[in-house]
Amino acid sequence: MAWLQLTDALHARALPLLELAPQRAASRSLAGLAVRLGKAHEAGRGRLRALLAEAGVTGENPHTRHDMPGMPTAEELKTLAGLRGKAFDRRFAALLRAHLRQLVLVANGERDSGGAAAARELAERMAREHKDDLAELDRAVAA
Repeated sequence: MAWLQLTDALHARALPLLELAPQRAASRSLAGLAVRLGKAHEAGRGRLRALLAEAGVTGENPHTRHDMPGMPTAEELKTLAGLRGKAFDRRFAALLRAHLRQLVLVANGERDSGGAAAARELAERMAREHKDDLAELDRAVAA
């Protein structure tokens, strides 16, 4: 259950980051990636929450308010909100890369060591998806 909650919190904390890109990015590729990832993160949260509900886990997610690797902090978001163009793109890409790498890391951990088959299967799928997202981020930065 800890992986489900942590991953849900990681997805939730990235949404404000992703929402900044369409209005501030110089790169249309980065802006488009942010929009796509925002939708994908919302869908991912649905999958995570469904498994939490099946397990009977209710209440506030204990990880939501933590500043953990891969979670953009309030200060980072404030700084990013003050940037535009290429300066925004550089900082946004660095924060997004850290976020996606953390998602892959924790998903791989669950896939390899998790107890529940449904969570391990979801972790494997999410690890693959986020590796693909990292590759797309690399292409957008290179463009």
